[in-house]
Amino acid sequence: MAEDDKTPKTSSEEAPPAPKDDKADEKPTFKDYDAWLAAQDEGTKALVSDLYEKKTAGLKSALDKERDKASDAAKQLRDLAKTADAETADKLNKLATEKDAEIESARRETAFYRDAAAAGIPGDRLARAWLICSNGDFFTKRGEPDMAALKAELPELFAAPASPSRPTAGRGTTTPPAPPPEDPIRAAVRRQRGQK
Repeated sequence: MAEDDKTPKTSSEEAPPAPKDDKADEKPTFKDYDAWLAAQDEGTKALVSDLYEKKTAGLKSALDKERDKASDAAKQLRDLAKTADAETADKLNKLATEKDAEIESARRETAFYRDAAAAGIPGDRLARAWLICSNGDFFTKRGEPDMAALKAELPELFAAPASPSRPTAGRGTTTPPAPPPEDPIRAAVRRQRGQK
C-alpha cells in the first residue's frame, strides 16, 4: 500500500465547496404592499386578508361611529331649532350648518389622503399636498380630489424623495462636504494677530 493513501488529506486537498447561487440568496423586492400581496399564493392571500380585516375592523367601526355622532349632532340641532324661538332657532341652524361643513370637510380630507397616497404622493408631502389641494380647489364637481389636475399643476409633489443633500460615505461621491462656517470670534482674533 502506498503511504499517501494512509495520510489524511489537508483542507487544501479537499474538494472545493460548490459555488453559491447569488440569485437564490437575493430577496425579491416589491414596489408596495399590493405588489407583494399579488405575488403570494392563495393561502397566504387569504390569511393576510383575514388578519388585515380583523386588525382594521375596530378602526373602521370607531370611524363610522364618530361620523354617525357628528351627523346625529347636526340633526339634533335642526330638530331643536324647530321648537325654539326665532333667535335661538337661527343660532341652532347656524351651528348645524357649521357642523355639516365640518363633516363635509373631514370627508373630503379623508378621501384626499386615501387618493393621494394611492396616486404616489410620498407620506412626507401629504399634509402640504392637502393644503394646496383644498386652497387651490383641486376637487371635481362631485367633491372628490382631482389628482390628475393636481399632478398636472404640481408634478413635484408626486416625485420620489430626493437623496440627502449632503454627500455621505459610501454613496460614491467625489466631492467632500463643505467645511463648517468660520467662527466669527476666532476669525476676528486671527485678524488682530495678523494671521489668516
